[in-house]
Amino acid sequence: MTVTAASVKGKIVITISNAGNYRLERKQFDSDDWLVYTASGFAVESEENPAIAITTCDVLDAVNLEIGKLYQYRIVDFEKENPEESDYTTSSLIKCGETTPIGYSFENYHAPEGQWGELVTPDDIRFTYLWGTDFKATNGASYTDAQIRFFINAAVEEIARMLDITIVKRKIRYNAVDRNLKKGTDYDVDEAVYDFKYSKISRYGVIKTRQRPILKLHKLNLLSRYANVKDLKETTIVDKTKGILKLMERPIRPSDRTSGISTAIGIYGNQTINAHLFYAIDYDVGFETSDDVPADLRQTIAKYASVQLLNIIGDGLMSGFSSSSLSMDGLSESFSSTQSATSAYFGARIKEYKDDIDKYIKENKHKFGSMNIGSI
Repeated sequence: MTVTAASVKGKIVITISNAGNYRLERKQFDSDDWLVYTASGFAVESEENPAIAITTCDVLDAVNLEIGKLYQYRIVDFEKENPEESDYTTSSLIKCGETTPIGYSFENYHAPEGQWGELVTPDDIRFTYLWGTDFKATNGASYTDAQIRFFINAAVEEIARMLDITIVKRKIRYNAVDRNLKKGTDYDVDEAVYDFKYSKISRYGVIKTRQRPILKLHKLNLLSRYANVKDLKETTIVDKTKGILKLMERPIRPSDRTSGISTAIGIYGNQTINAHLFYAIDYDVGFETSDDVPADLRQTIAKYASVQLLNIIGDGLMSGFSSSSLSMDGLSESFSSTQSATSAYFGARIKEYKDDIDKYIKENKHKFGSMNIGSI
């Protein structure tokens, strides 16, 4: 189920994907208070002015709206008592009346409540990073926001891969399917357990997680094939940026008589301890919301998306040409055509952005990582 909002001539139309009985609420960007939909419009709920259920898929909001202000809407089952934030379905921010750009570069956007947000908005690309570029092809067709978001989302994943980090928040859970966890609610990524290697854990005393940066460590257990041996979470120091778990307790030894250890190695001897012990880790990675992403990383992602767009837009505006010039004295005009990937129509800006991206990746590649000491 989704909730979307569109501004039309000083009014806002809220569209709910599925019909039902809903409680509809509205909040202004610079306010902390949610107003509820009543018979007199959006207002503070009271006995004299109670909330009324929304049963249609489209609702027109035309009361007490301020032109130029940002608004957000959310819905929840009307019969739900004392709903929590996770029970709501929330819309993106919408500006009433005006069509001025919205984005971080205009200081008028932040992650909507209950959503991760947009790391870079289409308006950031269109009016800041590609300022002066006409987003139209020779046939007059314009690039839509949805198309620009496609390139932004691809850029987020590509820069994350280059830096070996996770940007958009994800819930990592070990053996999630076997534990009957629900994807999208309980977890986003199903990750295998970590092997126990006594020689390395006794020497280094750390576990390097497969993804980083770590937002929160939920669980760190030492498991045998037969039992949960020990809970290590409370005595572990988390290096969130580099994704390193520093174990403060002495590592388990083959000679320990902990019941799980004894059962694990059984009659086969101490040499089998590595094959029968594992670390089970539940953790969240990435940034909490798009607001928490560093400005320099945001800018690099915007430039990467812009480069990809420039390559396509250049062909759309003047396919096959790399440059054009006009001489006023001799009233002559010339064009340069090319099939070279380095001589695109917007070649100068593409090269500048690529140089900036390469420099950022080189300088920050190890900011989120550390010297590789092997898997634990």
